[in-house]
Amino acid sequence: MKKKILALLATYLVCFSLFGQPTNPNNQRQPKNQPTNNQQPPQDQAPIGGSGSTSSSNGSAFQSGLLHILELDGVAGSLNQGGPQSINGILNSVRIAGSALGGTPEFFKEDSKTTPSGGFPKIRYSHQLSDNTFIGIVASLGEKSTTETTTTSTSNRYTTDKITTTTNEWKVKYGWGPLNLNTSNDISYEFSIGYGQSKTSGDYSNFGIKLPGFSSGSSDGMSGYALGFGDLRYNITTLSLDYGVAVPMWSWMNWYFRGDTSFFWGTLSLSSAQLGVDTGATAGAYNGLDFNAFKSKDGFFAGASGFTMTFESGFIIKPFETFGIRFGGFYQLTYFSVGEVKGPSISGGQIVEAGAVPNLSSTTDNEQFGNYGGTVGLVKNL
Repeated sequence: MKKKILALLATYLVCFSLFGQPTNPNNQRQPKNQPTNNQQPPQDQAPIGGSGSTSSSNGSAFQSGLLHILELDGVAGSLNQGGPQSINGILNSVRIAGSALGGTPEFFKEDSKTTPSGGFPKIRYSHQLSDNTFIGIVASLGEKSTTETTTTSTSNRYTTDKITTTTNEWKVKYGWGPLNLNTSNDISYEFSIGYGQSKTSGDYSNFGIKLPGFSSGSSDGMSGYALGFGDLRYNITTLSLDYGVAVPMWSWMNWYFRGDTSFFWGTLSLSSAQLGVDTGATAGAYNGLDFNAFKSKDGFFAGASGFTMTFESGFIIKPFETFGIRFGGFYQLTYFSVGEVKGPSISGGQIVEAGAVPNLSSTTDNEQFGNYGGTVGLVKNL
């Protein structure tokens, strides 16, 4: 179904480009009352090719007015990352240590990977208000991603958890521009500010196994396994600076660069339960039941917050003057913090406040993440 939607959208844009091109006056039939070659034009009529003809006749319709640009960003798991991730997708890498392992976490190494798994394409629409200003909308509905995290502890404890989420997000931009990726003659620029919100909900699951650990030549005698599940939600607000440039190279190809710096803050909540079983000679591999139901505090400094910088560059292949196919690559650097959390945590039969649990947030808390990959899209000047 997702591939059919993308195919229909691409077919629509191609057909729009084919039949929406302005008619070349050179292909028009001569009216019957037009003078023949032996007749001289009236003296008060400018000769063909003189100052009376308009240069816009060989250009596209948007050159005679204000720009209206529609762009569709592809979302596909076949790409390395599928395009720059949303803030919520990045936050999926925030694992709640206490909810996954139970007992006292003893982290040694943690690896996390987030990949898109499809969804409706991200839509970018820019509407020029004057020669130098525009307003734009960026929206994505049902964008899906999956995050898998594997943790190894110093006591031979291995845990793999998975987060599968769906994100709906929107952003409004205003500033100088817009960036015309299909520009034909002049270099095009954009500099704008943006405000947006995004909401994410998804499922959380994990599997853990504990093998006997050895220290100073002796075994701790503990082994077992655990299964967990839960529900994860984000509510994030962003402020961004967007910028870019597009440079004509040939009539059929342009080069572009664009980027944005986004500051974000919001809340993160997780409800999770884990059942554990001991199989070793010594009890204590996993608690029989662990439960967490907490929510991070709100605000830029108290809650889940940080910033991300995205840089994207590539080429526009233009089959038609007002229609282009975009190919590029991106790099995305993110720094964030989970902040303070509140809510009950049950571990080993004891009920405590989640914020008092040691190492509750994550070993990936307060760290930098670098994502990179390919990006593809369709661009149509309306």
